[in-house]
Amino acid sequence: MPLDTIYLTRHGHRLSWTIDFRTGTYRAQFPTPTGNPADPALTSHGVRQSHELAEHIAGPEFHPKPFRVYSSPFYRCLQTIQPSVEELKRISADPGKSQPNDQIGSIDRHAELDVRIENGLGEWFGATDFFDHPAHPTPEIMSAHFPTLLTEANQTYKPLLIPSRRGETIAQLHNRVATALDGIIADIDAEVSVLEAELPPDQRTSKSVLICAHAAPLIAMGRALTGRMPHDSSEEDFNVFTAGLSTFKRRGAPSTASAVHSGDEHESSSEKPLAEGTTFIRALGSPPQWRNGRGVGGGWDCVANGDCSFLSGGAERGWHFDGEEAFNTGPMAPPSEPPANIAVTKL
Repeated sequence: MPLDTIYLTRHGHRLSWTIDFRTGTYRAQFPTPTGNPADPALTSHGVRQSHELAEHIAGPEFHPKPFRVYSSPFYRCLQTIQPSVEELKRISADPGKSQPNDQIGSIDRHAELDVRIENGLGEWFGATDFFDHPAHPTPEIMSAHFPTLLTEANQTYKPLLIPSRRGETIAQLHNRVATALDGIIADIDAEVSVLEAELPPDQRTSKSVLICAHAAPLIAMGRALTGRMPHDSSEEDFNVFTAGLSTFKRRGAPSTASAVHSGDEHESSSEKPLAEGTTFIRALGSPPQWRNGRGVGGGWDCVANGDCSFLSGGAERGWHFDGEEAFNTGPMAPPSEPPANIAVTKL
């Protein structure tokens, strides 16, 4: 049985940063754990949300429980899923908690719960033609902060791609996350195929993956999974509340439609599908066809859109696209110019 359930969650409420859009200088509201000004930690409220998310995912009625876990490389995402992953590992290792495989609330016996850091799921920064956005934190840095999530034994995962530090347009962001999701789904399907090759059909269990990322990429993921791209990117179709949880179910047998990497008919011919400077490590150099209802991996249906019923504060900090957030305002201002700060909107 291939992967059939994808859970998407947004990081909890975080601290903030500003950027001087004339110089490309980022400044953190408070010092960040990694030293990257665009990589803040959660607030105390965000930490509370992360524990409420963990209680929900680890609960006896939550099924199927994650079989694999992926995250954006940023601190706030790993911090958000840390309680969930640690609790799932604890349950999996506790003989007293063991249950028959695929029973409601059980953890799959083939689950690998060390987090896979996928840069292709990372934060969206608007396109710029005169400065570099902050680099993604490295796995080496993050493993020092999250040793229970990124164990030494599981440092073999290589990301599919790394976004351009010159940022992306909205269309390029959608293609980037579609490319990453297409690769993740293909990876897990292949792993499941090997694991279950010798098992009889009645022992092949439902498989799910948990992904933690950011507001803009998560909206793009919902569209890439369902294949539904609105004419107006600001349409509020997929909810991305802090620590909320969306669930997507596979439509049926995997399709080869999303494996075609020749672009979609509604792509702009004047803009590259993926931003210049995108680094391809394992992914192909062009996005899959996912629009017009195709969806990556054969297509998925959203069965729970931004569920926050388990959060004491309910739905908070919703977000939607409101323009390109481009920084093509060069040339760079001289050092003598006073800063012109704008707050980042993806709270």
